[in-house]
Amino acid sequence: MYLLKKVVLLACLCSPVTLCIAQADAYRPQKIPADALHTDFRLLRDTLQKIHPGIYRYQTKPMMDKLFDSCYASIHDSMTVTQFFMLTNFAIAAMKDGHSNSKMPRPVINEVISHEKILPAMVMFINNRVFVYCCNQDTTLTGAELLTINGHTIEQIVQRLFTYIPSDAGITSRKNWEINESFPLLYNLVYGNAAEFNITYKSSIGKTGSTTLKADVFKNINCPPPFQRPARYLQLGYPSNGVAVLTVQTFFNGFLQQTGEEFGRFMDSAFDDLRDKKVQKLLIDIRGNQGGNDGNGALLYAYLTSKPFMYYSSLETVNGQLLAADDHANLKLQQPRPNNFTGKVFVLANGRSFSASAEFSAIARSEKRAVFIGEEVGGGYFGNTSGNEANVVLPNSQLTCRVPLVKYTSAVKQDANKGNSVMPDYPVYPTIQDFIRHTDSQLLKALAIAGKN
Repeated sequence: MYLLKKVVLLACLCSPVTLCIAQADAYRPQKIPADALHTDFRLLRDTLQKIHPGIYRYQTKPMMDKLFDSCYASIHDSMTVTQFFMLTNFAIAAMKDGHSNSKMPRPVINEVISHEKILPAMVMFINNRVFVYCCNQDTTLTGAELLTINGHTIEQIVQRLFTYIPSDAGITSRKNWEINESFPLLYNLVYGNAAEFNITYKSSIGKTGSTTLKADVFKNINCPPPFQRPARYLQLGYPSNGVAVLTVQTFFNGFLQQTGEEFGRFMDSAFDDLRDKKVQKLLIDIRGNQGGNDGNGALLYAYLTSKPFMYYSSLETVNGQLLAADDHANLKLQQPRPNNFTGKVFVLANGRSFSASAEFSAIARSEKRAVFIGEEVGGGYFGNTSGNEANVVLPNSQLTCRVPLVKYTSAVKQDANKGNSVMPDYPVYPTIQDFIRHTDSQLLKALAIAGKN
């Protein structure tokens, strides 16, 4: 059976959701009656409990029941779609499953983007800190670190907003990457609309200051994105110090087909080249690799080992476990590739290293085959819930809820990792200047670490 990876802090329950959202005077979104929202939420809860096989991987059933009950009880009046969206996202994020989510209908998104006035700055989260990527209203803020917004510290804001961001095991490195684009709007939805934002900040040269920004619509604050889709997702290079760099930006065959690449053929050629050049140190860069086809992660590891290995210990749906012979090749004993690499391996990862790339990382960590550099890997160490999925449209709000249908359990040793994700042996983070100037100090530092070890 072919399975493709699709790409909380519970300090409070759901009551804040219905209290914190104020709508701007510029437009009046239609509200949905409470009884209709009760119907939608019951459908969401019923669907998750009946077909999501990983709903209780990180939370107990009593805990989830308590949270669902609290969210349901908080619907005591009509809500806008955006308010109900926040409620459903809070409930889904509480499961700590990064492949589950809720999305607003496109007409509502367009309306919000056109009318909602938000913080007029695009930001980047780096290790739970918030930096200004660009601010058209005040360009002197570019590169500054935000310290407070309207009297709330960034630590308070991050802790509260992260409860609405789904991620495996509540992994914060993943939340840092997921929140970047949506931060200005998410701030409004949680803290309420404001005509202006009083901020304190630390400038790029270390000076603290304060200023006031006027709320504005998205089209006036949008900036060129910090990332572009690569011309090629798979690359092998030899930059310096005898360390080769294998860049693997996706495991998804669909993306590779668009650029004329083929995963197996490229890997075989790359590892032949590494052998011919007698390379002894290999840095595998999986930053931004959000997963893809299951088999590609297992295949990459097969080039790093000289002995047979298990990749998954089990795959299961709510109807029972899948069988290796009939359902998934990665449940079988995997064989090493003849041209496997025998030198030292380093893996450069970040919070966007998710799904299939997190599975690869877990096996490499469990087998003690790689030294990890960068950030906490963005996907769960013990597995995830993904594969085939159901997309459920809630009839009254028209929210679309994605529900993955296969619970993956990786064949990892329990004591090989200290947490729920793969933690870096050498923590190294990008800088805001990297995003602004399109530099890569993280890679340079990783190369230096690999060269010395």
